[in-house]
Amino acid sequence: MEIEQLIKPIVTQILNMMNKKVLLFISGGAVNVKDIFNTLSSYGIVHYDIVRTDGSNKSIPEECIKGLNGNLINCKNDMVKAIKEADAILVPVMTRNTLSKCALGISDNLVTLGIAESLMMNKEVIAVKDSFDPSNNVNISLGYSKNPVYNNFISDYEKRLVSFGVKFINSEQLDEALQQKLKFDININKFEQSVEQVKNNNCEEKAQEAKIDTCKTEKENIKVLSGVLTMQDIIIALNGSKELHVKQGALITSLAQDYIYNKGIEVKYY
Repeated sequence: MEIEQLIKPIVTQILNMMNKKVLLFISGGAVNVKDIFNTLSSYGIVHYDIVRTDGSNKSIPEECIKGLNGNLINCKNDMVKAIKEADAILVPVMTRNTLSKCALGISDNLVTLGIAESLMMNKEVIAVKDSFDPSNNVNISLGYSKNPVYNNFISDYEKRLVSFGVKFINSEQLDEALQQKLKFDININKFEQSVEQVKNNNCEEKAQEAKIDTCKTEKENIKVLSGVLTMQDIIIALNGSKELHVKQGALITSLAQDYIYNKGIEVKYY
């Protein structure tokens, strides 16, 4: 398969994905939080609107929130606008407290109010249940699942919210759920692996020959990219490295810039 054939469906879907908006309602919780936010941050080209409870300010590491590079919402009017415009509404961390309040129709903070208004607008809400789920391995290991009556109490609230239109998933299902909701079915990591396979068939020389110069230093020859650089140019040139060499005056597309930022790649100009 030629590089151009491999890239075309990727670029089409990524450009489509750049217009997607995801509204996050974040309550305080601690179970699998880093895994959850790593998954969210991997969708770096998606626009996130974020509504938080006071409890999440204490329990969710600030770097998790900053890694989303999202827009923090602090007032009802902005939140309602975000609900109406959202392509997906997600509760990445739902605690027992938030679960219970939403099931009982209690709206005493911006998160519970937002979830209630989303459901009243008949919007599907996806919620990650790890923090409240009695069957979660972390909760079991902490001894929070020993009372079967209390477990049934939590389960009843979960079932009530399902009847309202909430879709519950665990953290391992989050990536797949987002891909389905955002209609994005090509995984970037798989794309990188496919590119590597094409490179092994010597196709990368054809794709890159017009953009690579050789810059001699005292120690080694360095491949320096020039021209208009797309995301696929960057992926091919890096070959697993975290350092990119670019000729002064080269143009890097916005999608390629997002990729460089999200992957923590260092760019050196020559």
